[in-house]
Amino acid sequence: MMKGEEMASRKDKKGRVLQKGESQRKDGRYHYAYTNVAGKRCFIYADSLAELRKKERDHQVASWQGATRYGTQASLNYMFDRSLALKVGIKESTYASYRQSYDNHVREEFGRQAVKNISYSDIMVFYSYLAKSKKLALSTIEHIHLQIYSALDLALQDGMILKNPSDGAFGAFRRAMGDDARKIRALTLDEQKRFLEFIDGHPVWGRYHSIFQVMLGTGLRVGELCGLRWQDVDIENRLVDINHSIVHIKAVKGESKDHMAVSLPKTKAGIRQVPLMKPVIEGFMEEYRWAQAKHFVSETIDGYTDFIFTKMNGTVYTSNRLDKALSDIVKAYNKQEEAVAELEDREPEVLPHISNHMLRHTFCTRLCERDVNVKVIQTVMGHASVNVTMDIYAEVSKAKQFDEIDRLADELDVF
Repeated sequence: MMKGEEMASRKDKKGRVLQKGESQRKDGRYHYAYTNVAGKRCFIYADSLAELRKKERDHQVASWQGATRYGTQASLNYMFDRSLALKVGIKESTYASYRQSYDNHVREEFGRQAVKNISYSDIMVFYSYLAKSKKLALSTIEHIHLQIYSALDLALQDGMILKNPSDGAFGAFRRAMGDDARKIRALTLDEQKRFLEFIDGHPVWGRYHSIFQVMLGTGLRVGELCGLRWQDVDIENRLVDINHSIVHIKAVKGESKDHMAVSLPKTKAGIRQVPLMKPVIEGFMEEYRWAQAKHFVSETIDGYTDFIFTKMNGTVYTSNRLDKALSDIVKAYNKQEEAVAELEDREPEVLPHISNHMLRHTFCTRLCERDVNVKVIQTVMGHASVNVTMDIYAEVSKAKQFDEIDRLADELDVF
């Protein structure tokens, strides 16, 4: 007997043909069997065939509309939390990074929407809002996109939606923003000099001089800088060992407060030795005198202690604290500069918005400007891929073309 004939011959006790998945039990009741997207066998029961088929239709309609055991109104927040809970084996710092990024920029606004109501254009509008209104960098938006995509992909796998509306959204958004959106601004030499001169000895911001001088002279990631211990610095041989970083872990339900944690490098490239130039050594010595004055008080984090850059109470600095300090310093500088410029009847030379990552990028840019070997730059910066280094090198080279042409014109002096 052929398969089609076997299927057609399946009937209930009244001789009615049963469709695929339908069966009649010995007690006369009916059930419909199906397999959900997770591969689990599920059943729908009814007292009559008519009732069963109505339930089948309701189930099919509900599946197409996004109804599941989570409910038709499951929010993006719910699916994000669920997707994050399923990420087993990731480092605590990575977990915290995912959650903090989402909580800071998605949860209170966009995340409240039901996943079945979110469209491709909704996501594009949201990314545009993050870029234009919240002034987020493209790399930050990409990080947020990965969290949204993961949440919606889980909703897709659970049968809540028919298509992931975020699929391809970030790529399209990046193209729409253009190449400029990908660039991270570096401080010019003049801006770097004015910034450091302003905070050097300043009654309010002087405390940060050594911190930012070291950042600008080493290109360390902010977590690497905050995690530095005195034993990591070799002044005699002018080297600093980078083998861990400090991350800020936000409190979750059941925890009373945030805490700091030690994170080991994600790639081998992150473990490295960075040469120290004279101004950086001076920055460390300045910090040593500060530490002496407060008797080298330092907290202990995951067994690590004797941290270099600490506050008066011995606690380490956080990325947010240093970013806030940079923002306040720029505001103070620009306010002073605008007042002086008005008195001198000239245009003010204000500083741009500065972030921790901008200081790291500035150091890398200085190396590229001096045509340092690309592999050397990659090693010093701890870039896992040389492509990251090459992108910065290419941008600097493009700018240098104009400088070289102008210099040639000055030297020829025949035009």
